[in-house]
Amino acid sequence: MAQTYSGTVTDKNTGTPINGAEVKLVETNQKMTTASNGQFTFSVANNNQHTLQINKDGYVFEDIRNLAPATNLSVQLRAKIKSVATTRWENYLTNCTVYNSPNIPDDAEWNVEFTETSLTGDFAPNSTYTRRDPSAVILFNGLYYVWYTYKISQPSTYFGTSNVNDNVFPWDYCDVYYATSPDGYQWTEQGPAVVRGASGNFDDRSVFTPEILAYNNKFYLIYQAVKHPYIERVKNTVAMAVADLPSGPWTKLQEPILRATDNGIWTPNSTSRFDVLAQGDFDSHKVHDPCIIVYNNKFYLYYKGERMGEKNYCGEREIRWGVAIADNPTGPYIKSEYNPITTTGHEVSVWNYDVGIAIIQKLDGPERGSVQYASDGINFEMRGKAASVPDALGVFRPEAHGNTPTLGVTWGLSHVLKWDGQVQGGWMHLERFDLIETIVPPSSSALIIEAEDFIATKNEVGFTPGGYDGVNRTTIGVNYVNRQDWMEFTVNIPEAGNYELTYLIGTVIYNTNVEMQINGIVVADTQVNNTGGWDNYQYLRHNTLIEIQAGTHTIRVTANGSDDWQWNMDKFYLDKKSEINLSTTNFLLKGSDQLVVYPNPSNAFLSIGNLIGQVDYVVYDLLGKNIISGKTAANLKINIQNLKNGSYFLVVRNSGENRSALFVKK
Repeated sequence: MAQTYSGTVTDKNTGTPINGAEVKLVETNQKMTTASNGQFTFSVANNNQHTLQINKDGYVFEDIRNLAPATNLSVQLRAKIKSVATTRWENYLTNCTVYNSPNIPDDAEWNVEFTETSLTGDFAPNSTYTRRDPSAVILFNGLYYVWYTYKISQPSTYFGTSNVNDNVFPWDYCDVYYATSPDGYQWTEQGPAVVRGASGNFDDRSVFTPEILAYNNKFYLIYQAVKHPYIERVKNTVAMAVADLPSGPWTKLQEPILRATDNGIWTPNSTSRFDVLAQGDFDSHKVHDPCIIVYNNKFYLYYKGERMGEKNYCGEREIRWGVAIADNPTGPYIKSEYNPITTTGHEVSVWNYDVGIAIIQKLDGPERGSVQYASDGINFEMRGKAASVPDALGVFRPEAHGNTPTLGVTWGLSHVLKWDGQVQGGWMHLERFDLIETIVPPSSSALIIEAEDFIATKNEVGFTPGGYDGVNRTTIGVNYVNRQDWMEFTVNIPEAGNYELTYLIGTVIYNTNVEMQINGIVVADTQVNNTGGWDNYQYLRHNTLIEIQAGTHTIRVTANGSDDWQWNMDKFYLDKKSEINLSTTNFLLKGSDQLVVYPNPSNAFLSIGNLIGQVDYVVYDLLGKNIISGKTAANLKINIQNLKNGSYFLVVRNSGENRSALFVKK
């Protein structure tokens, strides 16, 4: 029995009917163009669900799926809005001199440069396996987790064959695997997380390029999917799977969460992706490299778009990014009317900073080699330069966003494409990258404490392979430093204030750390990166200021990393940055006189939701034993990962007053 689709296409903002909108019923290939009244109508043979597509220049393409026949449908189109990047793009296209001279700012606060390190364990380079496209790295229950594209390496044809079953790319015929690591260097492959779907499904050919979102005790794995056959004109999708634990099991969503904008037109009688009658939107061919970020209590899915009939401008590919936004992690994701939001692209690297979003633009476009920032997550401006950027950055996602622009990309995993003849078409392996921190030296007024001026040193665990019970004093500083070696100093602080702590330190070891206590309270715990030499001293700055009162203090510096050998130190600096707020208001809490501790129970980190300043804290077990101590503040987290499961007291101290709360480590 005949059924009908009919309705009106209007402008979402004004309600005005839209004249000239192209309306298509996909499965029956019926098309029409709306008249001045904005109306459309189609007849179909049955009541099966169909896909309705509406395209109009100047408006966001509308793709309504699984729609049953209905009358009086109201389709509201959103008018497109130019992002600031699109305005820059139009300027770049005036000529190649402008295109290739984007005037990227040189700002030390925003500039990034990276080093790469080979990994061990299952991630040691091995041409038998192709591992690529690492996700973000997350920390869960003391282990680092990463997801990645995986396959047994095989020759790739790059469409140089007529057999649709041949392997096309190193990311063809892939599954998504995951691995764990105790330290970010040695990795153990745990096996598949998400595999290709059954024949006929939208993901039956390959699933690849994953990304992870940990949110509200759930884990969301997103990835690209391709349906067989993998041909030049194939349009991939973005899919999602959900789990309660990072180890799975993973439940796939039944439909993709993102698709290419289907408004280009291929040239008939050709198979080439470059032959088109109409290009369509910037993402009319493919949506790649998905990445979900929680921002403004919504979920922002950033992705790379590839256009049908892709052009080349001034020697660069025409690739830009878009964003789709949802109220829930699983969607629906609605493409922004500001798309495209970058002029440049390729792999998507995104992190939260301050009130907005920061990104790296590595390849393919005029603004390649830039770090950018958008306070609204959409209108990106160039802020700094990006150098030696590895391929496919999968950044480590710390619990806190940090107080410097680049803290979101301090380290992670990337992939390396090898053209060494071992596999036709190349193979990939994963490596670690680390941010090379450009640290401005301490000011000339900073207090300088020479490491060799310690008054006492010891090793509490009796570990003395170098023959010294503690560190060894030299004319420059200290060396032969083993794990749990400490040294103490008597330091006079002339003025109360908030001090910046910087070490001048060197090491060739990776699992190294330095802890500082003042009068028995831990005030800083800082990871030490490999500097390339024991005596290749580099500045290492702790990422928060330390509140110190005027007077004479005992400062203890401890090598508390996990490796047997730790670091050499020349000196450390305490550089006063601001006065201590000497307000006599009661405790530094807002909204309540009690500590608001969350999450509770917790398995990794604690936050105090109502702090308005920096305070000392101590964690006691139920027998009153001091377990851990330090300083915390608003937006900082207390690491409780190493506590045994059970109940504890958190005691917070400020200006002679205490507040306490009971919490549970699970």
